[in-house]
Amino acid sequence: MTTPGPYIPKTLGEIYDQLGPMVLYVPRKFKKKTGYFPETFLEADFYELNNGLELVREKLGEDDYARAIDMSARAKALFEADPDMTTGQAEDGIVLLDEISDLIRDARRRRVRAKLKDDLGEVSGD
Repeated sequence: MTTPGPYIPKTLGEIYDQLGPMVLYVPRKFKKKTGYFPETFLEADFYELNNGLELVREKLGEDDYARAIDMSARAKALFEADPDMTTGQAEDGIVLLDEISDLIRDARRRRVRAKLKDDLGEVSGD
């Protein structure tokens, strides 16, 4: 039996969609007690996010990509430091994920204004 690999978001829109549940389910999302390897949910979510950011690096631009990767690393560290949301660090991590969402949204707006086409040949912001 083979297990599927991690889901890696491939577009700006998919990354934006991934960030919502990451914020919504903090801290529960990162502390699942059931399933296989429950301790790896935080690691897996940020692995998927960072690899997705790498895939859209050109669309984000180097400066925004570097900022997003930095914010992702800082958010992960804050969630690890405050898994029960008792010290306020997890809330700071949520703010960083929101800031990554803002970067994604801004990049999508720039692409629409410039009428840049996505992989399907449409002007969608992706």
